[in-house]
Amino acid sequence: MTLAELSDLGQAIGAIAVLVSLAAVWWQVRQTNTIAKAELTHSVWQSAGQTNLSLYDTPDKAELMHRALFATGPLSDAERLRMDSAIVAAIAAHEAAFNLRQRDLCELNAYTSLESGARPYLRSSIVQEWWSRSRKYGKDPT
Repeated sequence: MTLAELSDLGQAIGAIAVLVSLAAVWWQVRQTNTIAKAELTHSVWQSAGQTNLSLYDTPDKAELMHRALFATGPLSDAERLRMDSAIVAAIAAHEAAFNLRQRDLCELNAYTSLESGARPYLRSSIVQEWWSRSRKYGKDPT
């Protein structure tokens, strides 16, 4: 075998090694993206769960949420302010999931579940009222 033939063989082996390395890097990037997506989904789930729990974790809070969401009684000014904060927290959890889902960084099933959990809030008159005020300040209608 001549020196030129050895050089050609070495170049061929080198090219194959580069292709194998690129395939390994591609696979590793996919795995990393899958893990990151799972971690972000888990983070959104935890955030939404903690937010929801914090809105109902005492009998007084649960009674306020029930009265506000189902309009079963009047709210004081302080309770309205508290509800505005609760609505912002609940909507923010959904908005975070929505933004991650738009970038394909949140699992579809998790997002769908969070979205259906947000619907009762969105249908209540107090949230509808909040939304009509808040959308004037740059909230994205979607």
